[in-house]
Amino acid sequence: MEELLKKLVYTGVGITAFTIEKIQEVVDKLVAEEKLTVEEGKKIVDEFVDSTEAKKSEFEEQLKTLAEKFTSSLNFDFDKITSMFKGGDSEEVEILKARIEALEAAQAKTATPKKAPAKKTTTSSEASKA
Repeated sequence: MEELLKKLVYTGVGITAFTIEKIQEVVDKLVAEEKLTVEEGKKIVDEFVDSTEAKKSEFEEQLKTLAEKFTSSLNFDFDKITSMFKGGDSEEVEILKARIEALEAAQAKTATPKKAPAKKTTTSSEASKA
């Protein structure tokens, strides 16, 4: 789970870097076309980067909170589960054991005994060939 969250954060960082790069390209193009001054372009890019950094920290905190809530919601009683498999005093285990014994006994009563395979009889001519 932690690895998945790390990958999600890294993906977000990659997308952000890509977006900053594209914004820089657009600003450079606008500066080249003299629709923006260099100072205005720099200001736009810097404001975007600052805004992104602030949101990144907020996003990471939200992810951590979400991960903690998720892992705490998976609260298993491992001691109870372990005792059931060890054959502890669990009532459910005793009920299941009784049912298995009853089914085995019923199966033993209804099972037909298998006949032994018939022995192959050899004739005297077959015996003399061997």
